[in-house]
Amino acid sequence: MKCPPHRSPWLARRGWVQAVSTVVLNLAFLRFLAPLKSAGGFCFPVLNCWACPGAVTSCPLGALQHAAGEARLLVASGTSWLAVIPYYILGTLFIFSVTLGRFMCGWLCPFGWLQDLLAKLSKYKLRPPPWAGYLRYAFLVGLVLVVPYYTSVQWFSKICPQGALQGGLLQPLLHPELRGGIGAWWWFKEAMLVAWLLSFVFVRRPFCRLMCPLGAIFSLFYGLSVLQIRVDPHKCVDCGLCEQVCPAGLNPREQVSSHLCISCLECQRCPQGAIAAVPVWRKDRREETVGLEEQVP
Repeated sequence: MKCPPHRSPWLARRGWVQAVSTVVLNLAFLRFLAPLKSAGGFCFPVLNCWACPGAVTSCPLGALQHAAGEARLLVASGTSWLAVIPYYILGTLFIFSVTLGRFMCGWLCPFGWLQDLLAKLSKYKLRPPPWAGYLRYAFLVGLVLVVPYYTSVQWFSKICPQGALQGGLLQPLLHPELRGGIGAWWWFKEAMLVAWLLSFVFVRRPFCRLMCPLGAIFSLFYGLSVLQIRVDPHKCVDCGLCEQVCPAGLNPREQVSSHLCISCLECQRCPQGAIAAVPVWRKDRREETVGLEEQVP
């Protein structure tokens, strides 16, 4: 007889937290928040396009691309390398990575929420090969850092589906004078958006898994994150529930420290209580168990 899944009240509200985060990040139409929009906004590390008319915060990926493009020109003019490093952007990413880690992806990212919503439309899910998860690092190094450095063009933003959704669709919709500038690239970008939206139905979090450079940055600091997810093998009965509910399509029993984990904590629905989020300074449960067994005569 299978035990019913455990789901704490706060975990049951994850969707509401994602919804509230999406709304709060796009309230620039409110008069008292308008100055924040015009001043550039706070660099909040989730995927929420700055080109969206309602965006309050700036996109860290767009900011990194802009900084990379400026860096080459400044260095060529004699500026020191130390002076062109985007300390504010990198510092913000580091602080959020260490304190919250991939929690940003599983609980606060608007584009992550969209993927979770569309995933509910189909129970059939394709599983990309494990190596595909490393493509995110290629996008991070190539289209966010290297290519913008040499071309001064924000190439990742040109193909970002969140940009196509929030900026590409909403800007012409709300500002008719912009419609005359729509060209072939706009149609190409929107076609890519449609393809991504369809993939959200049949693949679990495909953008997070295959393309998102922001998630790649968070995963680099996962070992330093305050919150760690751990599995107690002595409680696990291999019921497979954690794998069924994981939005990232992982098997938490074997991939609890995977760089693809989004820290949504859905795996804590385990009816045996075998999976828990604990502070990084707490010893691994397996180590604690082994230590107790060694003390028994």
